[in-house]
Amino acid sequence: MPRLKQLTDEEASSWVSKVKDGLGVMPTLFRCMANSEAIFEGFLGLNGSFANATLDPKYAKMVILRTSELNHCEYCVCAHTQMAKDANLLDDEQCLNARKGIGIDDKSTYMLKFVDKVHKTAGFVSDEELNKMKEYGFSDGEIVEIIGAMSLATMTNYLSHVAEPDLDFPEVPKVS
Repeated sequence: MPRLKQLTDEEASSWVSKVKDGLGVMPTLFRCMANSEAIFEGFLGLNGSFANATLDPKYAKMVILRTSELNHCEYCVCAHTQMAKDANLLDDEQCLNARKGIGIDDKSTYMLKFVDKVHKTAGFVSDEELNKMKEYGFSDGEIVEIIGAMSLATMTNYLSHVAEPDLDFPEVPKVS
């Protein structure tokens, strides 16, 4: 039973068509977030900015999956696994591996290690770790986008923990 109200289509009418046009559905977590029009609008704006990002969309989805796993968010790992598959970005194995911190190549595997370090240290990473990201070919802009993806994921992870929305995506295997 959700702990925050999941708005109906009528109650969230200003958002439903916009979200459904992009995702095909209005996820229950978004129905909870829409209780605050200001926050939901800001979330959609920041989320939409990734359409213009330079970070490879596969990498952004891996960052979101890893962050959601680190934050123990079942809802978000289920949702983003399905979204990654629907967008033909990642397959089931790649999604599961991203949640474990294993990328699709050496560059993305290091990126996920960087995500772990940012998460563990609340962003206080060493010069060496930041320089290693640049050695792997990540630009300053892409590093900012990685942090942005982590921030978006963390927001939805925490909201999911508080709201406990109905799970409206297929369940995925637990990471062992």
